[in-house]
Amino acid sequence: MESKNFLVFSFLLIFFIFAPFPVSAEDKNTPGGMIPKLPKTQNDPVLSDGRVYPFWGPPCQRYTYSVIYRDKEGRKPEYMKIYFNGKMIDMDPTSPEASLGKKDYQNGVRYEYKYVPNKVGSNFYYFEASNGLGKTRASIIDSPDNGPVLFTSPFDKNEIAVIDKQSGKKILEFSTGKEWIGGIALSDDGKYLAAKTSKHIYLFDTAKPAKPIWQFNCEQCQIGDDVKGGIDISGDGSRIIAAFGDRIVLFDKSNNKPIWMYSGGNSYNVAISKDGEYMAAATAGDESNINSNLIILWNEKSEKPLWQYHAAGNFHDVSLSDDGRFVAGSTGCPDKRFYLFSKDSNNPLIKSEQLTRDSPIHRAKISGDGLSAAVGSESDGGAVFLFNKNSKNPVWKFPTPQGSSVRALNFTPNGQYIGAATFGGNAYIFNKDKNVPIAEWKVDASLGGVDISDDGSFLAAGGTDKKLYIFDKNAKSKTEIPFNEYLEEVDISANGKYIAAGTGGSVYFFETYISQDKGKTFDCSSVIEPQPETQMQQEGGLGIVERKTGLWERMVSFIQRVLKLKPEPSKQSQPFPEKPSGNAVCGNDFCEPNFGETKENCPKDCSAGD
Repeated sequence: MESKNFLVFSFLLIFFIFAPFPVSAEDKNTPGGMIPKLPKTQNDPVLSDGRVYPFWGPPCQRYTYSVIYRDKEGRKPEYMKIYFNGKMIDMDPTSPEASLGKKDYQNGVRYEYKYVPNKVGSNFYYFEASNGLGKTRASIIDSPDNGPVLFTSPFDKNEIAVIDKQSGKKILEFSTGKEWIGGIALSDDGKYLAAKTSKHIYLFDTAKPAKPIWQFNCEQCQIGDDVKGGIDISGDGSRIIAAFGDRIVLFDKSNNKPIWMYSGGNSYNVAISKDGEYMAAATAGDESNINSNLIILWNEKSEKPLWQYHAAGNFHDVSLSDDGRFVAGSTGCPDKRFYLFSKDSNNPLIKSEQLTRDSPIHRAKISGDGLSAAVGSESDGGAVFLFNKNSKNPVWKFPTPQGSSVRALNFTPNGQYIGAATFGGNAYIFNKDKNVPIAEWKVDASLGGVDISDDGSFLAAGGTDKKLYIFDKNAKSKTEIPFNEYLEEVDISANGKYIAAGTGGSVYFFETYISQDKGKTFDCSSVIEPQPETQMQQEGGLGIVERKTGLWERMVSFIQRVLKLKPEPSKQSQPFPEKPSGNAVCGNDFCEPNFGETKENCPKDCSAGD
């Protein structure tokens, strides 16, 4: 019985998902640090589609690192190696080496390295090959990639909650099961809570917490992703902007029918002006694709952007001044900059110098008047930065102990106080006038979510110990509220009366985090074997290069078949249409009631009560 339960638990832990876009390692303890670029020659071989499969999961599971080697002249590699946690290790071709000829190397040969981790921690890698004349590397931008990301938590008890600040009690508790929380936002008075999960958008009335006012459903979206989407709400709660799959959607609080919908960007975060007139998104993508890695600005009248701006790195964050006149953003590798825009132009008012050696700029939060911005990152030279709108150089910067990452940061609307939290377990309040904290705390957890009250009097933060902390600026004591999973989303209402929090794993990708299982060695005498990658490709019609879309859905189907589970019905939800205009197409896996589709006339698309 015990072994059967372990098998079931193991299957539920195996989320076979790949990162939606290439990303760089984001850890200051990366073995080897920055890796120098290789000079390019006409004789270089080509390495493509480097990855680890599965991308994340538990210890004691077998993970496969693979890459495709090609040479235009058909030359076999003099060596094909993986740099793995500081060592260079030979990789093996998946076909018998003796059978490989010139044509095989021209078309591409897959090489693999298999690994079973017995500890929670980061694993850094890149691939390197030489044909004797030229040399090349893959899975590297400034530093090695990190993967798999190892979690011992199953992330199957995720939740959204609202806490009354005065009593410290939860007044709203809503379970989302396996769905990670990708964003939460409270209206100024705390009456409305907007929340984005892996597959849903919810709007709650916090005075009536039993069930959402409405929900919006995306059957095709995946669970377990570092590109988390995001959500924001206007000051009065009348407008909600949310990023969902590759869509950005604007809602009115009155119902779950979108005002407009924009297609074309997997998003790390979104923002809306206090009056609900302007909204923006920070999207991920590819340096070579001018329609990705974007800051996009809209007004409420149309899904057609006012403008967009493309950068070399993913935009990790975006924020708006209260009136929407100014837009702040920050990018990941290889760009690593802070940006400031006016709503009138996509020509940056500020494009800072690169702020780190090899790490993304995680957060960029602008003051309500747009005159200053606070930035969070990780760097030996500084992890919290303060900018004003008149200079591309920071007013000041603050380096954290051991260069620990600030992935959680917020700014009071008056631009007076900054709240920040680190992966080393530090929480800080800064006054804008000095780069020395006016209050600080330390906990035994990586803190991935934080907000500061509008008056700067207290900080709310949460992390890997499954607790929400409330730190009062003038008190040494702290309030602790327990949760079931890692905390990654925190928001405080403008009146300071309510704190919303949500759980998930997105913010903990690509970096060593503090785990309660740190240092523990797992008994891997029984190795978890994932579904073969080739089988998944065959079932999904997935090519060897085209590998990322829809994997979660196919794995859910596989796990349900093995465990004989049935999907839970989705009730009172607005299905996610394929596009905001056009004609219905029965059989495209999207229920489109706006075009007359129902479960009676199109059961293929409108199942499960849609």
